Amino acid sequence: MISRPSIAWAAITVTLAILLATVAISADTGLWKLVLIALALGLPGALSATLHPRNAVGWLLLAVALAFASLGLASQWLDAGHESSWATLAVDRVGAIVVPLTVLALLLVPDGRLPSPRWRPVAVAVVCAQLAVIVAWTLVRGSPASPNPIGVLPADWAGAVDTIGSWVLQGPLLLAIAAVVFRLRRPADRTNLAALLWGVAGFALLAVGGHVFWPAAADALDTLGATLLGAGITVTLLRVPEPIGIDWSNVDTPELSPREREVLELVAEGLTNREIAERLFISPVTARNHVSRILTKLSLENRTQAATWLSQRGSRSPDSLAS
Repeated sequence: MISRPSIAWAAITVTLAILLATVAISADTGLWKLVLIALALGLPGALSATLHPRNAVGWLLLAVALAFASLGLASQWLDAGHESSWATLAVDRVGAIVVPLTVLALLLVPDGRLPSPRWRPVAVAVVCAQLAVIVAWTLVRGSPASPNPIGVLPADWAGAVDTIGSWVLQGPLLLAIAAVVFRLRRPADRTNLAALLWGVAGFALLAVGGHVFWPAAADALDTLGATLLGAGITVTLLRVPEPIGIDWSNVDTPELSPREREVLELVAEGLTNREIAERLFISPVTARNHVSRILTKLSLENRTQAATWLSQRGSRSPDSLAS
């Protein structure tokens, strides 16, 4: 069931993103493109966060949209002659924080999970490295012409931090691309990601084609491309079922091993034995054996009964279980 706080938070966040971006385009500075980015990411994020609040991708897209909108507003503020050390610092750091948020969203698309638990250490290391660079960049003293109000690290570190940051902040995008490519090996994920890939391809084709072959219509083609991208993201996120998110501390199943509990959740999500095997990096025979043992231990006859069994117990409160 969709919680009212989720709906309210999603609506408020995307509204703020759109309003901030709309303010940003009041000056003729070309910042209107940030509006397209905010809309292309914010609206799908709002829909996903509202309908599937357990899927982190929707919330990450909302955060990225809000960051882009804030960046546009701050850039306009600087262009209007209100430049200050605090304003400059804020614009630079907001622009940097978009990168780790985007990488996280791409790593988790479409279902809010990593391609495999084996990716977790790498993903955590990559995001922590990105945040460390942003923190170091924030604390380096600026030049006399552009002072840093909270700079505590030596100013001569700036060159090294910039060099490291250019690799650490941008390089992990390759990891996100690798995650998408890795998912394409699975039939179910190929189906889930088809709309997103078409949206990305349409956006790239229109954006590049417009600027290279038809400059007079570049703005219109950018707009159309952003619309296709947003549509692809929306379809991709909305067709992914909401994860069950069972709190096993509320379910009395001491007879099931941790792996069998994981398999049972995937059965309840409607995955076949082959899809379970691909998700958990085990053989289809092993997945079938897990399912068979689960049905035997729980005295159930088929997968549908297993899904119903888990859904009923997963949604019950600790008090009802105790009774």
